[in-house]
Amino acid sequence: MNTEEKVSQKFVEACGIRWHYVEAGMGEAVVFLHGLPESWFSWHHQIEEVSKGYHAIGVDLKGYGQSDKKEGDYSRKNVAKELICLFDVIGLNRFSLVTHDWGTLIGDFVASSAPERIIKYIRMQCPLVKRDPSNHPQFVVFRDQELAKHIMADAKTFVSAVYEGGSLGTTDSESPESKLRTFKRTRQKIDPKDMEGIITEFSRPGVAEAVPRYFRDIEREDREEVLDKFRRMTFPVLLLQGEYDPAMPLWYYDDFDRILPNAKLQIVRDAGHFTELEKPDDVSKAILDFLAE
Repeated sequence: MNTEEKVSQKFVEACGIRWHYVEAGMGEAVVFLHGLPESWFSWHHQIEEVSKGYHAIGVDLKGYGQSDKKEGDYSRKNVAKELICLFDVIGLNRFSLVTHDWGTLIGDFVASSAPERIIKYIRMQCPLVKRDPSNHPQFVVFRDQELAKHIMADAKTFVSAVYEGGSLGTTDSESPESKLRTFKRTRQKIDPKDMEGIITEFSRPGVAEAVPRYFRDIEREDREEVLDKFRRMTFPVLLLQGEYDPAMPLWYYDDFDRILPNAKLQIVRDAGHFTELEKPDDVSKAILDFLAE
């Protein structure tokens, strides 16, 4: 029996949005928020393991998978507000939060705006304050909504390039797409069945039009605003980072304890950016160990 058969598929209206999420298990709630170019499915290994002792919930973020893809405000702060509305509707008053990549950018707003609801926060693959903008060309390239839509419309090519590197459909070295040519983020080869599942979910109608809106609507925050957001996180935090993520070197997390005094840093050895798929057993164990502390 595969993971899709073990979870319950749910749809619910909240804040005018039709959300899709999956759940499995019973007990204390643990919510999973995915990144780009993913969906709830990217967490299927962790959901299977965590649900043995907890109530695991994997959400398709707005614009992804089977959740709504309508026009609207895709800023991180607004999507976080809409997610909290979803949690209200499905009765999640207190929960631990596990996030990855763009899900972490949104999760930071969830955690800092409703800290009283967070039990623990497993924060994966996202800078705190330090960063090198040259490592993140997508934030510039994908502001062009038509270009981003064009690139993402071929889900197989886009997902394969993000995970494994390669061309995004151009041989012009001066084109914006060429800046994403070496967008390889993995250290370990991902299971072909997992790749198939990621591509299937990213191929759903409307995803290529909706996901670029996150880049269109991203807010500008100065350092003090970012630090204030982290100051509100008084619950235990685990920073779980791949050892060899080429776009997020470990120096990004220097002095992390001065920014988040109640946090600890754990490295997923010999992994790149997509740790939950590259080293699923190691990530599941790290999550479960932290939840049990």
